[in-house]
Amino acid sequence: MDTRRLALMVALCVVVCMVICLVAQQAHAAPKAVGKKGGDREMATKKGFGALEGGPKKDDPNKPGKLQMVIGFGSIFVMIAVMKWL
Repeated sequence: MDTRRLALMVALCVVVCMVICLVAQQAHAAPKAVGKKGGDREMATKKGFGALEGGPKKDDPNKPGKLQMVIGFGSIFVMIAVMKWL
């Protein structure tokens, strides 16, 4: 490999990195809640295991059912079988 090709590859990598930097969107933090206790501030004031309290309620609609838990557990065995025979 000659130095001309190496310089061309380095220049191409630099150009690709610059294009990615120009196209990517910048991420900004959420605005602070003025005069209110937001969810993050409320959790930040709790100490120790107090931040973990208030987990999912028994009537939580997002809690997975027994069928979904069985399917999730069974998918582990399917993943092992696929990885073994592929």
